[in-house]
Formats: sequence, C-alpha cells, structure tokens
Amino acid sequence: LANLDGVGGTVDLVSVPGDGTTWRLTIPLTLAIVPALIIESGGQRFAVPQPAVHELVFVDPRSGQAIERVLGAAVYRVRGRLLPVVWLSEVLRSLGGACGCGATTGGYLVVLETDGRRFGLVVDRVLSTEEIVVKPLAARFKQIGCYS
Repeated sequence: LANLDGVGGTVDLVSVPGDGTTWRLTIPLTLAIVPALIIESGGQRFAVPQPAVHELVFVDPRSGQAIERVLGAAVYRVRGRLLPVVWLSEVLRSLGGACGCGATTGGYLVVLETDGRRFGLVVDRVLSTEEIVVKPLAARFKQIGCYS
C-alpha cells in the first residue's frame, strides 16, 4: 500500500454484508509501467527503457576490438559499422558529477536506438531488468534537457 500511495494511487474497499467485498486499486493515468535495463555508471544506478535498447556489447580491449577515435570522435565497430559512442559518466560529469570517463578500457556498451539513429552508451555495469513506474517530471525540472 505504501508503494501505491507513493505514486498517487488509491485503494477503495466496498463491503456489502452477504454480498462480498470489492477491492479497487486506482493508479493515475499519468503513470506508465515500462520495462527497463538497470545499469550502473560512476557508482550510481540508472534505468534505461528497454524498447530503446537495441543490444548489449561487452567491450574487452584484450579481444582486439576496442573503442577507437576517428576524427576525434569515439566510435566502436559493431558488425562492420561504426557506432558513435558516449560515456554516461562523461555526460554526468558535464552536469556537475565527478566521474572518471573517456577511457578505452573495458565496460559495457548499451546500443540504443532513438529517432532511427543508433549510438553506444558506455556504462560500468549492467545489473538487471525491472519494470519501473514512470511519471511526468515536476514543472521545475522540465527545462533541464538531460532528464526525461
């Protein structure tokens, strides 16, 4: 019940003697339940919506395939195609976090697809999958472009 209350839901109980009891759980329509990949970067956990995840690749420089630099941009070869790469820790650091980033050492590459374009997001660990409740951001956060 605490979880339901925490997302603004309600529980209604109607009991009629001799007729039975009806429980009604109400979840606000502004919420959605989305399957998510739980990842870790810089010691923090994040949820990535699974519909955006195209595939997961373990980057092991010892395998002979590593993140490369082409014209100053980080890329990774996936089945012969160059994929642009960004480090989640680098994005977080640009927002004021303190993370080591940009190294070409091992890690996981989450291949994401959005608006028909693919890119690789380098994260430290892939932890699990979960179904998460998503609700709209409060108005004061909507102008921050990094969050959605």
